[in-house]
Amino acid sequence: MTKLREVFVKRIIAVALSGAWFSLIANTAALAEAPPPIDAFARLPQVRNVTVSPDGNQIAYISALGDNSIAVTVDLRHPDEPLHPLMRSEPGKYEIKWCKWANDTRLLCGLIAMAREPGGLVYPITRLVAVNADGSKLKVLLQNSSARSTQLQDRILDWTPDDPDTVLLQLDDDMNGFPSVYKLDVNTGSRKPVTREHIPIRNFITDAAGNVRLGVGYSINGATEMQYFARLEESDSWQRLAKIKAFEATDALEPVAMAPGSNMAYATGNFEGRSALWTMDLTDQKEPELVFSHPLVDADTPLMTSDGRLLGIWYELDRPFVFYTDELSRSVVQAMNKVQPSTFNVIADRSRDEKTFIIRSYSDVDDGTYFVLDTAQKKLRRVGTAYPELDPQQLGRMQSITYKATDGTEIPGYLTVPVGKRAENLPLIVMPHGGPIARDSWDFFFLRSFLVSRGYAVLQMNFRGSSGYGSKWFYDAHQDWGGLTYSDITDAARWAVAQGIADPKRMCIVGWSFGGYAALLGAVRNGDLYKCSVSIAGVSDLNLLVAEARSFTNYGFAREQIGTDRDKLREDSPLRHVDQINIPVLMVHGDRDYQVDVDHTRKMDSAMNRADKPHRAVYLDDATHQLDRKSDRVTLLTEVEKFLREYLGPGA
Repeated sequence: MTKLREVFVKRIIAVALSGAWFSLIANTAALAEAPPPIDAFARLPQVRNVTVSPDGNQIAYISALGDNSIAVTVDLRHPDEPLHPLMRSEPGKYEIKWCKWANDTRLLCGLIAMAREPGGLVYPITRLVAVNADGSKLKVLLQNSSARSTQLQDRILDWTPDDPDTVLLQLDDDMNGFPSVYKLDVNTGSRKPVTREHIPIRNFITDAAGNVRLGVGYSINGATEMQYFARLEESDSWQRLAKIKAFEATDALEPVAMAPGSNMAYATGNFEGRSALWTMDLTDQKEPELVFSHPLVDADTPLMTSDGRLLGIWYELDRPFVFYTDELSRSVVQAMNKVQPSTFNVIADRSRDEKTFIIRSYSDVDDGTYFVLDTAQKKLRRVGTAYPELDPQQLGRMQSITYKATDGTEIPGYLTVPVGKRAENLPLIVMPHGGPIARDSWDFFFLRSFLVSRGYAVLQMNFRGSSGYGSKWFYDAHQDWGGLTYSDITDAARWAVAQGIADPKRMCIVGWSFGGYAALLGAVRNGDLYKCSVSIAGVSDLNLLVAEARSFTNYGFAREQIGTDRDKLREDSPLRHVDQINIPVLMVHGDRDYQVDVDHTRKMDSAMNRADKPHRAVYLDDATHQLDRKSDRVTLLTEVEKFLREYLGPGA
C-alpha cells in the first residue's frame, strides 16, 4: 500500500472521531462504593464473534441473554433498524459456537453439544446450521445424510470465495478417525466428494482457492508421531514431508498454511530455540526462508485472509503483539491505536473489497469492544462490548512481574491488586493457569476480575512447562507436573510473601483444570503456606487422567505429555495423599466435562470424606469444563466468594 493510502486511512479515523455516531465507554466514571454484582462477571459476553458480510453491508455476532446465546445480524445500511435474531441456544443441550458469512446473504453457524455414552463417556459433537441474514431458510446441514452420526460436522476448511454458494467441509463419514473433504452447498446441504480419506491424515489444509494441498495426522490410537503430507500443484498424489515425534525437539518444519497458486507453504519451526514462521518450498528446490522470529518468545499462529494471503504473525511478550506483513492492516491498526491507546486492537474481519473492517479492542479489563470501520463512508461505529455492566475503572489492572525460582531462573507473571490499594500485605490468591501447555496473557478473565473486585490480589505465573517461551522452557518441565512446574508455582507464592505483597496468614491457591490440580497439590504439600485451596474442574489423579485418554484417538500424545512413569504419576497425584491435607478445600466440577472427567472430583470428595478432611464439593448438572452457562458461573462465583470470606476473611 502506498504512503498516501496509509495517510488516507488515518484521516478517515480522525474524521470518524468527530462524527455524531462514534461512541466510547466513558473513562471518567467515579469508583462505586460497592463492587459490581456477581451477575455482571458471570454473564456470557453480550457481544462476541463479530463478522462482516463479504459485501460489507451487514454484520453478525453472538449475543447472550441469561444462559442463552443468540445469533443476530445488523444491516449497516440501516443502523436504526432493530437487530435480526436468527437462532438461540438451548442451555444444557447445545450452544452456538461460532458464526461466519458464507456469502453476502447467508451465514453458517457451528453448534456444539456434549454427548454422553451409556458407560458415562462424555465427548463433544458439533452440527452446522445455515440461515439467511433475515432469519429465514434456517437449515441444519447434513441432517438427513449418512453424516448425521458423525461427531464433528462444523469443520470448514475453505470458504471458496469464487463459489459463494459452497464451502469445503472436512467430515469423518465412517467414524474411523480419517476424514474426507466435501464441497457442501450452503443452501441445500447437498455435498460431493473432493478428497477421499488418506490414512494417516486427520486434518486437511487447503490453499484457500478450493484445492486440498496439505495434510497432517497419525496412524493409530497410541501413536506419538505426527506425519505431514503435501500435494504439489496440479497433482492428486500425496507425498510425505516429515515425520515428527511429539514433544521431542526437532528442526523439522511443520506446514500450517499454503501460499495460493504456488508450491510454497508457510511453516513453523525452530530458530535459535524459539518457534518461528518460515516459507518452505514443497518441491525442495529452494531452502526454507525465515519470515519472522522473536528472540524472546515463540511466533504464534499466522494471520491469513480468507483468500490465503498472509497478514501477519501473532506473538506475546507481557502484552500481545502482531508483526504485520500487510501494509493496509498495519495502517488500520496503527490508526486504531491512536483512538484506543490503552487496548490491544486487532482486525477481526474485513469485507471483500477491504473497505470495511471489524476491529476488536481488548485489554485486561475489557473482554472485547467491537467497532466497524467503514473507510468508504469515513465512519467508525461502536458495535458493543462483551461485559457492559462492568466499568473498567473499577477493575484492577494486571502488572507484569518477574520472580526468581529456587534455581535462580527468572519466571514471568502478572500481579493484579484491587483498585486504590497498594501492593502491600494484601490477602492473595495464587492462580496457576490451565494446560499446563498454555500461558497466562494480558487479557480479561472473569474469575480474576471478580476476585480482585472483592478485595483480593491475584498472582499469576508462566511457570516452566508453559507455552510460548521456547523449547527449553517447555522441556525443562516435560512430564513433571508435580516437580519443577509445581515448584515454580510455590516459588511465586513465597516471593509474594518475601516482597511484602501478600499477608502470609491470608493466602489461598485457586486454579482451573491443570490449575485445579496445582491447587489440590498445594493443599497436600503446602498447608503451611496456604490457608485454603479451590479446585475448579481440577485433575486429582494423573494415572486416571492417562487411563481416561484411552477413549480418544490422541491417547498416545496425552500419555506422552503427562508422563509414563506410573510411580511418579502416583507420587504427584493429590488423590493418593489426602491424609496430608490440613487446610479446607473447595471443589467445583461440571458433570459434562470431557477434558477432565468429573470422576476426578468425585474420587477426591470420597477420599476426603473417608479421611474426615474439611472440604466442600459442588457438582453442576450438564455443565462443561469451561462452565459455559451464566447460571453455572453464578454458582461458581457465589461458592468461591463465600469460601474465601470464611477462610481468608473479607478482601482488602
